Amino acid sequence: MRWRLRQTRAKAPAPVPATSHPDRDPAARGATVERLEVEPSPLSPFERAANRFNASEAGRTVAGLVRTLGTPWVSVGASAGAPRELRITVAWELSWYQWGVDLDDEARPVFELAKGREIDQLDAAARQWNASAVEGGQIVVVAPKKRHAAGSGPVGR
Repeated sequence: MRWRLRQTRAKAPAPVPATSHPDRDPAARGATVERLEVEPSPLSPFERAANRFNASEAGRTVAGLVRTLGTPWVSVGASAGAPRELRITVAWELSWYQWGVDLDDEARPVFELAKGREIDQLDAAARQWNASAVEGGQIVVVAPKKRHAAGSGPVGR
């Protein structure tokens, strides 16, 4: 019985690898391996954060506030202590809100960081108005057209 089993195994054809070269061993020395490479996003981390923010519940909240309070000052920047976590600050004269966007965890929802009543409560980094709210309250990473000399917001408010 053992003899027949050995004979059967010896006569079985070798499996053919599913490659473009069926006669070449893909693990052989000098063989090239095709790897799928992830294309880097053409968007900056700030733009990616703004897009995630706009698609979130927080984005809908800002859209509603824009209809009521008018155009806000907007800042998108790194959150302290977390290089891949970005902070979005949206401010009006009498209130401000901050949300966090974790770029390393796409499943994690946009989360509220803080809110307050006076712009002076914000640190200097959060008052770098490097983004805008366009029609419908969507956040875009484009500097506002006018800036106040002290950095608290645009002129003409």
